[in-house]
Amino acid sequence: MPTPPSKRASRLPPPPSRRSNKPRRPALIEVNYPSDRGSIGLRGNELPLSWEETYPPTHTDGDRKVFEVLVPEGEMVDFKLVRDDEDWSTGRNYMAHAGDHLHIDAYFDRSTAELLDPETIEHKGRPITFQVLLPPSYGEQTAKRYPVLFAMDGQSLWTTSTDDYGVWNLDDTLNELFELAAIEEIIVVAIDHSVDRAERLSPMPDPEGGGGQGKRELDTIIDAVLPLIRERFRTKTDSPHDTGILGSSMGGLFAFYAAWTRPEVFGKAACLSSSFWWGNRQIVRDVQETEPRSPAMRPYLYLDTGASKDPLEEDASARDGFHHTRSMFRALLGQGYVAGRDLHRLAFTGQPHEASAWGARVGIPLQILFPPPATTQIPGVDVRPADPLACAP
Repeated sequence: MPTPPSKRASRLPPPPSRRSNKPRRPALIEVNYPSDRGSIGLRGNELPLSWEETYPPTHTDGDRKVFEVLVPEGEMVDFKLVRDDEDWSTGRNYMAHAGDHLHIDAYFDRSTAELLDPETIEHKGRPITFQVLLPPSYGEQTAKRYPVLFAMDGQSLWTTSTDDYGVWNLDDTLNELFELAAIEEIIVVAIDHSVDRAERLSPMPDPEGGGGQGKRELDTIIDAVLPLIRERFRTKTDSPHDTGILGSSMGGLFAFYAAWTRPEVFGKAACLSSSFWWGNRQIVRDVQETEPRSPAMRPYLYLDTGASKDPLEEDASARDGFHHTRSMFRALLGQGYVAGRDLHRLAFTGQPHEASAWGARVGIPLQILFPPPATTQIPGVDVRPADPLACAP
């Protein structure tokens, strides 16, 4: 059954709801939505649901609505949320199997994320420019808090970016992942590095490239930008893992440095095609020489590179620092990291060192670092009232 369109679109009559003769078990569908924004119901393809009539909650507790739907064993019900009996929720149809317990934070008004205008602030006499992307549900789910991802090279991330070195189209990727419910909804804070990029993103100087002001840049982000974001927006702050950082090339080096040196702030990092060679591989040696840390002080890490198809390739862009990232991976294993658990390293043969390659694969670390909440589970506590009449539908 295709996703029912909004009330403004015309549509052909849907097929009638079906009735299976198989034994049934209840699926519990728990929906959070502000009551003052409208009433919530279900429509679907398996009786008692239908695509034409709205099925009311089994019971309601403030903004929480619980629906109990009997689902045939071995089958699934295809359903959609409806607001005020006319507005369809955005995104794909939901599916529920017998015995499932789904938790849904519904939204109706936006189908894509909102990219705010760039903003510049000063910290200790130094300007820093950033741009915020808010997930689709942000304007409606007014009690919800969101993880935050800081992304380097904001001048090249968006479909509206005009960087001469290429763009990622990160907003398109995020919208696709949000629509699929393939990642948790996140707030993205993109830091512009179009000016003095190597200087600001390098944690240490390089004999040829200079630089070395990465600590100052990190202090600015932590002391000036992060508090502003947490004050202005509804962010999760319960754990360092609620705040991540992402970058590529020099931005990848910086993202690793930020999470490695400040794990109490950045609990996870995605480092694409990172310039671990910078400063004669100083950051690799720093990891090798660090005393092993407790798991609580180890950030969750994703590392990747492209790789040349020819093992004798001389073009550095085609090699994409594959062997430097491999050295970092080995150093992290020596720190107690476990590959596939708190450390992920991937290689992509034939992908060069450029923005289009990073944009093509950034959906992978986003799904690894920000998986969707466990929306399907066998409930440990029955959310239904003991007395079916205790809460009116």
